[in-house]
Amino acid sequence: MSLRENQAKTIINQALGQASLGDVRVSVHANKGGNARWGASMPTTSGDIETLNVSVTAVTRDHRKATASGNDTSKEGLAKLVQQAEAMAALSPVDPEHMPARGKTTYLSSSAFDRKVSTMKASGRSPIVKAVIEAGKGQGLDMSGILSHRDQTIAAGDRAGLFGYSRATRMFASTTARTSDGTGSAKAARVGFAADTVDGAALASEAALWSLRSKEPTGLDPGDYTVVLAPQAVSDLLGFLIGEMSHRKAFEGRSFFSAGTGDTKIGQALFGSTITLSSDPTDAKDPGAVMTAGGDPQPKVTWIEAGVLRALRSGRYWSSKTGVAVRPMPSSLHLAGGTGSLDDLIANVDKGVLVSRFWYNRMLQPRSILATGLTRDGTFWIEGGKIVRPVKNMRYNDSPLTLLTKASAMGAAVRAGGTFDRTDVVPPMIVDGFHFDSTSDAV
Repeated sequence: MSLRENQAKTIINQALGQASLGDVRVSVHANKGGNARWGASMPTTSGDIETLNVSVTAVTRDHRKATASGNDTSKEGLAKLVQQAEAMAALSPVDPEHMPARGKTTYLSSSAFDRKVSTMKASGRSPIVKAVIEAGKGQGLDMSGILSHRDQTIAAGDRAGLFGYSRATRMFASTTARTSDGTGSAKAARVGFAADTVDGAALASEAALWSLRSKEPTGLDPGDYTVVLAPQAVSDLLGFLIGEMSHRKAFEGRSFFSAGTGDTKIGQALFGSTITLSSDPTDAKDPGAVMTAGGDPQPKVTWIEAGVLRALRSGRYWSSKTGVAVRPMPSSLHLAGGTGSLDDLIANVDKGVLVSRFWYNRMLQPRSILATGLTRDGTFWIEGGKIVRPVKNMRYNDSPLTLLTKASAMGAAVRAGGTFDRTDVVPPMIVDGFHFDSTSDAV
């Protein structure tokens, strides 16, 4: 279901009004949305869903805490949740990293709501699905994919005066086009907060173009190559980077960003001078969430500026110990780019590999941020500034640090359509010396 601000506040206040402990915190998550799937160029499933969850966290005077969750928002149901949380808190161990209630908190303002998405039903999904399937079938391709939309509310409050509310919509679609001989495959995806984010025919046309070009790939020896990374491939690697940008891990000597125990590399030039990485949940075109599920504000942050590390993530407890600003896992990443398109970058490469995206990505060595995964849905050999043939997928063993230290050119930044748990606006990039460890026959 969806909740207006006054409805969310009423639920939180009613729960807080039932509390006997001085420190009780309430969060409300409401979701209304739907989805449609298709496979073998036929619609398969469609459905709508509404969910509501209320979580009550009770904290005793000696810092024991527990959380109870449910979906009954009646006065009796909320009272039961509070009673459960308070009873469990009395039996819980003392939290050594206890933090007091937030109290009154200021949040940034972001406009990420579209009524067309909020009110969308099957009748709104079906024309998009039809357009995708028909555009692919017209070129002899098997189409599969998913379209989903949601209207999500997050609210939080406590007895110290906190009330935070955020409501946002999201529209997401991805489709995979597979050639009839099974040797070619490509994927296209779009994500945003507005209904016009997804054009079914355009989505299918993009996937079809690359699918047909990827037919009958040939092998390429493992080794170090100049690569042209499409925006989705860039986003796939950046996820590893932000995951390791913890101030606590760096301070304790457990990460690449450590400068010895008790010190970090903040202020050091670690990356190329063209690299600037920031977060801006208020971006008008590609906004992110302005608050976390637990009620922490999402600030604007410059993580890397002209190659210099400027900030690392920190939670409330670690911030209270060290004095650094609270910076939660960001809801958005913006990697500043240059100008031009993916095609423009390809035209500037004498010999190299074009990577559409990575998948099955896993961390190998957190200290060096060494990761592994496979290319997928379109990998190509470039020669003389042109794509000359498709190549078989390859396993990479490399790091986002390579991405940010060996980038020789960047195109214009765009929204990565296949990353929807975070808003990533990133450019296509030319990166030198990227390592592929082996080949794969998987399409």
